[in-house]
Amino acid sequence: MHGLFVNKKKNDTGSTALVLKKIQSGDTKLKEEFIKDNVPYIIRTISNILGIVVDDRNSEEFSIGLAAFNEAIDRYDADKNGNFYTYSFVVIKSRLYDFIRRNRKHNNVLPFSYIEESTRVDERLLMSDASGQFEKIEVRQELVSFEKSLKEFGISLEDLVLSSPKHKDSRLLLIKIARIIADDDNMFRKLVEKKYIPMKEVLSRIKVNHKTIQRNRKFIIAVSLILRSNLYDLKEYVQGFEREGKYHG
Repeated sequence: MHGLFVNKKKNDTGSTALVLKKIQSGDTKLKEEFIKDNVPYIIRTISNILGIVVDDRNSEEFSIGLAAFNEAIDRYDADKNGNFYTYSFVVIKSRLYDFIRRNRKHNNVLPFSYIEESTRVDERLLMSDASGQFEKIEVRQELVSFEKSLKEFGISLEDLVLSSPKHKDSRLLLIKIARIIADDDNMFRKLVEKKYIPMKEVLSRIKVNHKTIQRNRKFIIAVSLILRSNLYDLKEYVQGFEREGKYHG
């Protein structure tokens, strides 16, 4: 809370919203095809959320993610929920965190307090189906504002999810780089004005291969923007990962 991220393949029947509308009208074959086409996205999203590599399609994590994606398809409302992949990400994360709370195997993945804190944010998003107030929820407003900021850098929320590092250590390293940029007025000004990461200045502050920064440009930029923003919930999401690093340090 991306993007912090590869354009998704367009379905022959039109935009994602049109595809979902046809699916919700009863096109079960199209739904099966849509889910199959998005399996790589589901696996990547699960891996990003849990900070582990999920490559076993017979795993509990994959089953939960798949069911959550199916749930997102059924519950999605284009008028209220905005971008489908943003919405599906929230649903998948919420269901995985429900699983983590019930399963001690994942106790070493994320601190329990962080899971509880993040889940409260997600529940506010998912309650939209009952209240019809999704567009009024603070987190949704933040996502809209964040999405506009990302567009200035040619980054979409889908990009952010798909390019987010799989491994926890890699993610924490990139957040550390983003923090260096965000905390330095001169570096952040260059980022915003020139739309590129001030490589020389960053490398003078942290020992890391410049190719690592180049490969993960979208993630680093997105996190830097969040850390310097007034987007409370998104900032808290990033700071949760920073606390996680200290927690396991």
